[in-house]
Amino acid sequence: MVQYLKSVDVPEDRIVLITPPPLGEAAWEQECLLQGCKLNRLNSVVGEYAGACLQVAQDCGIDVLDLWTLMQEDTQDFSSYLSDGLHLSPKGNEFLFSHLWPLIEKKVSSLPLLLPYWRDVAEAKPELSLLGDGDH
Repeated sequence: MVQYLKSVDVPEDRIVLITPPPLGEAAWEQECLLQGCKLNRLNSVVGEYAGACLQVAQDCGIDVLDLWTLMQEDTQDFSSYLSDGLHLSPKGNEFLFSHLWPLIEKKVSSLPLLLPYWRDVAEAKPELSLLGDGDH
């Protein structure tokens, strides 16, 4: 994926890899049983995928967010971050956002503003603020 992005001229500093979150095996097993199958994933194997993602990021010189490790820091219970043991819950999405946003903010903080700040847009005639000479 990274090689493809580079091949279409996406600069390395605009790529962020995210490891998979940990797997809540008990909850995911229940989901599997409801579908008539047995547990088909293990958190230890997800950890191997996370490790591979970290290695790719290091080899390619790009940023990575290690969600797998972050969610398990200090042996915290990460089950509330997963809706079914595999997919992120709303709380899991908030957790991801809270860790991803600082990486994105760091990448875009030096970019120039091409449009006026939203509070500077003339409410009555926004086109003057957006298409005019910028003094409206």
